[in-house]
Formats: sequence, structure tokens, C-alpha cells
Amino acid sequence: MTSIQINNVTKRFGEFVAVDDLTLDITEGEFVALLGPSGCGKTTTMNMIAGLEDPSEGSISFDGSDLSGMRLQDRNIGFVFQNYAIFTHLTVYKNLAYGLEVRRVARSEVDRKSRAMAERMGLFDRLDESAGRLSVNEMQKLAIGRSAIVEPRVFLLDEPLSNLDASFRAYMRAELKVLQREFGQTMIYVTHDQIEAMSLADKIAIIDKGRLMQYGAALEVYNDPRNRFVANFVGSPRMNLLDGDLKHEAGRLRLVLAGGAEIPLAGQAAADFGQAKSTQKGSLGIRPQHIYAGERRSADDMEMKGHVEQIERVGPTRLAYLQVQETRFLSVDEQDRLRPGDEIAFYLTAEKSLAFDMATGDRLGGRLQ
Repeated sequence: MTSIQINNVTKRFGEFVAVDDLTLDITEGEFVALLGPSGCGKTTTMNMIAGLEDPSEGSISFDGSDLSGMRLQDRNIGFVFQNYAIFTHLTVYKNLAYGLEVRRVARSEVDRKSRAMAERMGLFDRLDESAGRLSVNEMQKLAIGRSAIVEPRVFLLDEPLSNLDASFRAYMRAELKVLQREFGQTMIYVTHDQIEAMSLADKIAIIDKGRLMQYGAALEVYNDPRNRFVANFVGSPRMNLLDGDLKHEAGRLRLVLAGGAEIPLAGQAAADFGQAKSTQKGSLGIRPQHIYAGERRSADDMEMKGHVEQIERVGPTRLAYLQVQETRFLSVDEQDRLRPGDEIAFYLTAEKSLAFDMATGDRLGGRLQ
């Protein structure tokens, strides 16, 4: 197993800054996801770890040893890409054996390891078939097996599941996690899919426009986002981000939304906005499961009145779109009681609401309890 240290790394392509002063410390055996929208710099970061690109500034180390000048072939890195990168004209056996043969491993050991990996990946009955005859799903399993068989120091996976069908993608997410534990290698997984990142990774590095937005355990970035970008990007369904002007009146603080709807701020969110005296515009973040109809559960919970615009079923969950003047709130209809057109009172759970500064996008106040 290998630890990776990325120290103040910047990568420029001419005037364009693809990665901007990135620092990450990945401990040995960790599964880390680089998560962000297309073009954010995550693949460039992976390429620098691999040695396909050199940093413009900063350094990358394995186990504390600077990799500057070390060739790709000397880094002992396993790759799995979106487009499989297997030899379709060779048999499944030859694909698995290739990396071992290049390293001049004894023939008996090549045979033993190739057959064991084929068994592990569910391809044992296809060993003598051309890889080009495999299904898309089987090709990706072969690509993973071919990389894993040489026991690389680090596994780099660049959106390896994006071409798979939905049911097999879910299966492979679980399988990758099991494989990572079995192989014991450090894995870095590049994706724009926050569901993949949340389900697979020990830690998630969220990147936007080349800059690190937050780095931490999956539940940490979900429950305690540092800024509006992370709050909006992580979570499905997405967090409600309610933007408006802060209004102090008769000792009370309200958030005035577009169209005139007002949220009577209370609890920690009110305290966080109140402490930021210079903040005139604010953004209140709250996840759909923390908006509810029915009886008020806490005196601090913030009451709103509106109507049910739409109901959407997502598997066993019913999502309710609640309209208050020009603002839409997304909530979870836990009791399956709401119907389109219903006029209702609903509540925002105060202790689960987050305060953000609209000017900077930064989170105000401390962590949620």
C-alpha cells in the first residue's frame, strides 16, 4: 500500500489554470474520490499522479518520496478508464496475462494468477474467447482485473462505470469496494457522479475550477458542507438553497426571498446570520428531508405557507415541490399525504438549516450538531 502527498500543486496550460494550489494527503489503502463537474481539474490531477503530466508548481510524493522526474512506467500504477483500454483482438486469458508477461513473471505464476483473477472477476468460462466478444459490462470487469493482477502501488480509475448500464453500475460500485479491500491498494477514483463518490469513497475531494472546495469523509461533506458549491453538488435530491436579503425587524431576523416570501429565521441559522453583521444577503440551505408538513416538531422550526405544486415519486420516496410565491421548496412527503394543489403550512427544521454568505459562498457559523 502507498500513501500519496499532493503538495501545493498547480497545473497551467498556457494562460489556463487547470489545477490551482491543490494539497491532498491520501493515506495508504484509502479509497479517495475526486469529485466535480466536467472540466474542474480532476482528470488533470489524476494524470499528474500518474506521471502523464508534470505539475507547473508544487510536488507529488509516494510514501514521502518526490516523484519529480520519475517515468510513468516506474511508478507502478494501475489504470482503469471509461473506454476499457483492453486488447480486443486477444483472448481474455492473454489480456490478464499481458502485464505479468511484460514483467517476465514465471510462466507457471502467470497461469496461476490469470486463472485466479478470471475466477474472481466471473470470467473463468470466457478465458479462451476473444475479448472483443465480451459485453460492455464484461469488458470493464476484464479491464479492472488486468490492472489489479500486477498488484500496482496505486489504482487510478477515471470514470470507469459511466458506460455501464444502470443495474450493472450499481453492482460494480459494490464490487469495486470489495476489490479494494481485498487488494489493499490505494485507489483514486475520478467521477462527476456524487452518488458514486458517496457510496464508494472513504474520503471525497470536491473540486471546482481547479480549486479544492472540501476534503473529508463522505458523511462529513454531506452533513457539513463548507460552502454553497459543496452544499449544492453533494446530495440527491439536492439541498434547497434559498437566497435573499436579510431583514432585521423588531428584534427578529428574516430572509426575504425573490417575489417577497419571507423565512422567519430561528435557531442556529438565525444566530449564524446575526453574527455576520456585514452580511446583507444570505443563503439558507436545507435538505428536502428536513422540510415537513403536519404538526410543528420544535418551537424553533420555521413556518411557511404555500401550495403543493407537484408530487414526484423516486423509488419508495415521494418528493413534494412546494411553492411559496415565486420560490419553490423541495421536500420529502414522508407520510404520502400531500396532493397537488393542496394549500399547506410546512416547516423548515431549524437545527438542520445552514447559513451561507451570498457574497463569498462560505458557510457561516459552526458545524451541525
